[in-house]
Amino acid sequence: MGMGFLLRWLFAFVLLALTYNPTQWNFIRWSVANYQSYLSVTVLLVLLLSIEYIIYLRATV
Repeated sequence: MGMGFLLRWLFAFVLLALTYNPTQWNFIRWSVANYQSYLSVTVLLVLLLSIEYIIYLRATV
């Protein structure tokens, strides 16, 4: 039980930290700065993050 809880907590933390954190190393800031030159990569990462959020929220509910 403890390991499953720890893995779920770690996954949630990594997902949130990748999406937004107060440092310069986050997806929101990167995508705003580079959306013109890396548009296809940005769209792909948005889709992947959206899928991960949907999976995580469905598992939480």
